[in-house]
Order: sequence, then structure tokens, then C-alpha cells
Amino acid sequence: MRKTFIFIVVLFLMGGAYLYLRFGPLSPQHALKKQLEHIIQEHDQVSIQALSLDKPTMEYLLELPTNAKVETATDFQGGSEQIGYLVSRVGVKPLHVYMTVTTKSLYHKLFPKWTLFKITIAPNGTLPSILELQKTAESERNQDGMEELQAEKIAFRLFDE
Repeated sequence: MRKTFIFIVVLFLMGGAYLYLRFGPLSPQHALKKQLEHIIQEHDQVSIQALSLDKPTMEYLLELPTNAKVETATDFQGGSEQIGYLVSRVGVKPLHVYMTVTTKSLYHKLFPKWTLFKITIAPNGTLPSILELQKTAESERNQDGMEELQAEKIAFRLFDE
């Protein structure tokens, strides 16, 4: 009886910890708020330009005051295993946000790390398809992998000399 009780308590604690980590500080909404507020605070034009899908979005993000806060962030509105679509509000306009996840280990499969991928205010009401964005994300990941491989080769050559 005592072993059963201890097992149930341990199982309950593990489940609670999982739910806290999965839907608390590691949730995509929390990651969206944290990352977007950081980018707006820094006003880094290169980062904003890389994240923006179009020029009006880039101009809007650059016009925001540095102390602007993300007011709302929805749950996932769609997407795939690698890219999720959320809607957020910063200032007066809604932002359509695409986030991506890279799963390299079992830990990241249980607790995925979400990062901002693309943002748009969708002035014409048109949003890119998830499939198009997924192809873009895969090509960017492949390009980053090739750059890392080339850097390793250069470092290896320098080490040999």
C-alpha cells in the first residue's frame, strides 16, 4: 500500500513538472513574447529585416517604441511539426508570427525550443503557406549546416599546419 502511494505521488509530481515546463516558461507563447520584446528593445535593423516577410512589417517593427510589450499571443493556429503559426498583438496591429523548432535530442522532442522565424502584419490579408515556409526553413538549416561544416574544415586545416 505504501509503495503504491509513493508511486502515485512520484507520478503526479513528474506529470506536474512536465506540464509546468511544457506549458509554462518553455511554451511557444512565452518564447514569442520574450524574443519579440528583445528584438523590439534592441531595434536591430538587421534582425528585424531578416524576420520580416515584407517591407511594411519591417517599418512597423522599427517604428515601435523600445519599451513596447507583446500584449497577447494566441495558441497555435496551425502549422506543422517544425513550424507553428500564432497571432500576437504589439501596439495597434496584429502580427502573424511563424515560429520554428529544431529537435536534435530526446529532450528537445519533449520540450521543444521555439524560435521566431518570420513575422508579417499581412497588409493584403495574404499569408504565406506553411509548406512554403517549411521549405525556406529547411534550406536555411541546410545552409547553416554547410557553413558550420566549412568552418570546421578551415579550423581543421589550420590545426594541421
